[in-house]
Amino acid sequence: MIKRLQHKIVLIITLLLAISVVVLMLSINIMSQSQSNMRIRNNLEKIADDETLLTRKLILTESGQIIEIGPAYLWIKVDRFGNPLKTNLNVNDSFDEIDGETFMKMIETVLSSENDFGYIEKNTAYLFKTKPEYGAIMVFTDTSSENRQNETLLLTTSVIGAASVILFFLLAIALSFWLIKPVKETFDKQKQFISDASHELKTPIAVISANTDVLEAEIGENKWLGYIRSESVRMGELVSELLYLARIDDKTGHKMTLAKFNLTDAVLQTALPFESRMFEEGKKFEVNAQEDITCEGDLSAIKHVLTILIDNAIKYSEEKGEIIVDLKLHSNKKVLSVYNTGIGIKKDKLNKVFERFYREDEARNSQSGGYGLGLAIAAEVVARHHGTIKCESEYGKWVKFIVTLP
Repeated sequence: MIKRLQHKIVLIITLLLAISVVVLMLSINIMSQSQSNMRIRNNLEKIADDETLLTRKLILTESGQIIEIGPAYLWIKVDRFGNPLKTNLNVNDSFDEIDGETFMKMIETVLSSENDFGYIEKNTAYLFKTKPEYGAIMVFTDTSSENRQNETLLLTTSVIGAASVILFFLLAIALSFWLIKPVKETFDKQKQFISDASHELKTPIAVISANTDVLEAEIGENKWLGYIRSESVRMGELVSELLYLARIDDKTGHKMTLAKFNLTDAVLQTALPFESRMFEEGKKFEVNAQEDITCEGDLSAIKHVLTILIDNAIKYSEEKGEIIVDLKLHSNKKVLSVYNTGIGIKKDKLNKVFERFYREDEARNSQSGGYGLGLAIAAEVVARHHGTIKCESEYGKWVKFIVTLP
């Protein structure tokens, strides 16, 4: 339980910080892309407004080399009907790869678009601006340089983000040990108290039972003695469950004996002895076990799980109800289920039934003698076998517990 709590703490801390990092990195990249679009649009606006800039921006360096200090622009003037008037396509060597047919498709794309600014391709931006004196002008520019900068920023922030998440994960692990320390100490004290109290209670319960037998032998049957014996038996069962749970929790003191065994035989050996009890209570009992299914684990612990599930099914099945135990292989997994008709469990309570001391109906559990420990023990045993246990139910009709083992 402490390990699960620690894992949840690590997961929550890492997830929250990872979300924060992702939001921050996305914000940075979105802002960068937005500023890049704004710069490109402003440049295109200047070109469209000042026809003296409708040429490439060149500069002569001190060494006599001519270099380009700004993007080359491709433009075309069209009349009010979209017919071409003038263009620099044939004199702009920065767009040699664009032929007349491709250029016409670009123009058609811009004219059919509802936006006055956008991208035709990843590296080609356009601006459409109305000119009352002759129609409109379309200006195109190559944005590969801006895109490369944005891609570099995206890569850099992604690497930083991934490194930050890994760092946060390691910090969360270290922090989790500090956070769970008081919880672990409390839980350890609770386990020690349960173990000590259970051991101490065994002796007085045994004495009460023995004295009850002696009194009954002297004075004969008596309903009051019957009540004492009944309650001492119940108390003894509770103490046994508490001791078993304490041994499971104390992983250093309770080592499971792992060995390969025939699970089919184990299920039959555990389930069939319940037939006489089923017959007495008038309940239908069916056991279906696929032959020769083997399993590796603690034989006695697995038998204990099945005993808990069958006993639980008997307690909470209605009069003349039906109980079915089923074992089969499914996708190389061993699936053991115990089904019973009866009142069932509400949907919002399905996950709570495996909590310690959880009792959905106090009155019904008091009558049946349940303490809310059996299913908690079953869940712990299954978890230590690296398996899963779940509950399915249709409230008012049936309930089924399903154990899946590797």
